[in-house]
Amino acid sequence: MGAAVKPRRRRRPRGSLTRQRVVEAALELADRDGLDALTMPTLATRLECGVMTLYGYIDNKEDLLDAVALRGLADLRLPRPLPSEPSEVLLAWGRALRATLLAHPSMPLIFLSRAVIGPGIFQGIEALLGVLGRCGVHSTAGLHAIHAVLIYATGFVAWELPRTRKQPEAAYAAQWRREFASLPPGDFPITAGIQDELPRIVGAEQFELGLQALVAGLGIRHSVS
Repeated sequence: MGAAVKPRRRRRPRGSLTRQRVVEAALELADRDGLDALTMPTLATRLECGVMTLYGYIDNKEDLLDAVALRGLADLRLPRPLPSEPSEVLLAWGRALRATLLAHPSMPLIFLSRAVIGPGIFQGIEALLGVLGRCGVHSTAGLHAIHAVLIYATGFVAWELPRTRKQPEAAYAAQWRREFASLPPGDFPITAGIQDELPRIVGAEQFELGLQALVAGLGIRHSVS
């Protein structure tokens, strides 16, 4: 009996790949399987090309990660028309950013591990500063406010993902109940009275609580500072 013939690996036609397609595929792969799954061999397999072919479109893994994060940010959509109050603009920015980070769960990990800087970052800053400027906010105050919201939203979603996104909310709630039930009942009487609230410390309600407090604390008003 003859040896089985190994099927020939299908290759992508020459010239059919672009940097945009490489980045899109990398973002889809990282969002679906996790950032650790984003390797050059895995990406090459997904794109039906050789690993060395990828380096015709990206410089290295760091370049790819930056491009993935910037591509994810391109999906961010602010509500239209935008609010006229600067505090409402910042709230809208925070909510839209959280939605985008949840849609692309690889992004928070990239932002927390790398200093991602590129044209898309400057475009976003310019657009938000323009909106806040029309509300009478000085560009310096606006820049710091934008990044305060950015840092909060990124950290919150990084906290939220493993708790109620990568597992069912019911499973997260069960973890709290199970752990609390293993403790001496009289040791935590205050917490016992609110234990049903413990699983709710992540999610839209908690995010909104922190975002509202942050924006109020920034004290951004309709006046040039």
